Amino acid sequence: MNQFLQALINGLLLGGFYAVMVLGFSVLWGVMGVINLAHGEFLMTGAYLAWLLFNTFSLDPFISLVLIMPVMFILGFVMQKYLLNRLLERPSLATLLATFGISVILANVHKIIYSADPRNVAVPYSGSFEVMGLSFPIVKTLIFAIALAIMAGLYLFLQYTRLGKAIRAAAQNKNAARIVGIDIEQVYAITAGICIALTAAAGAIISPIQAIYPFMGQPFTLKAFTITVLGGLGQIPGALLGGMFLGIAEVMVATYVPGIGINLGVVISLLVLIVVLILRPQGLLSGLRKMQTD
Repeated sequence: MNQFLQALINGLLLGGFYAVMVLGFSVLWGVMGVINLAHGEFLMTGAYLAWLLFNTFSLDPFISLVLIMPVMFILGFVMQKYLLNRLLERPSLATLLATFGISVILANVHKIIYSADPRNVAVPYSGSFEVMGLSFPIVKTLIFAIALAIMAGLYLFLQYTRLGKAIRAAAQNKNAARIVGIDIEQVYAITAGICIALTAAAGAIISPIQAIYPFMGQPFTLKAFTITVLGGLGQIPGALLGGMFLGIAEVMVATYVPGIGINLGVVISLLVLIVVLILRPQGLLSGLRKMQTD
């Protein structure tokens, strides 16, 4: 029983990270219809920035978010404003190819700068604490708490701020949004900046427990796709639910299937993706576009 409960806790903690990891991917897809194939590479960039700040200035990766997120916001804003906005009226293959090209460029630029050697952030609080005989890793618990805070902040921003409402309006009907005076191109650029900043934040907070290397991004892109399909486009509760589901599934399989381990998480993601596409392609919850009409 303790083994099951421990696996459940580990799965929930992993699912919390997955939930915040997928937010940028899901919102970008839900608002603009852009499937960002460079999602994992932006996460990888955030992890490298956290490692760089830690090794250069001894800055804790969780504190370094205050520097990483603004920098990555600017990068996302520029990418959307001067590249992807020009492709949105073209067939969706154009944005797919553009984001795929960005992913290849980012991975190889990081390989040239840092080499292919794995790196990690060795924080001093890498232990764990026990509650009722169950172990809670300190770093993973912090990641879970920060993930919930980020998701709550994004939800409140989208629901109650003027810019958040403009983003939701653009997701529902961009032509109607233009009629009421919303600058769609500017809203899209800001949305992309927010999404890339959130993605980089996910990379930064996982840097203490994840080996950082230039080609680490592709599995995260696949998992982001799976969770988005599972939870629904742009749906924050759906991201949480989908992330928890995938995290628990991975840990349970690693715990109870001998010889598999957690490294086959990508295979589990593919299996979950196939099942969801067959049984409920709209996701467990309605997406951001439908949310606007509620």
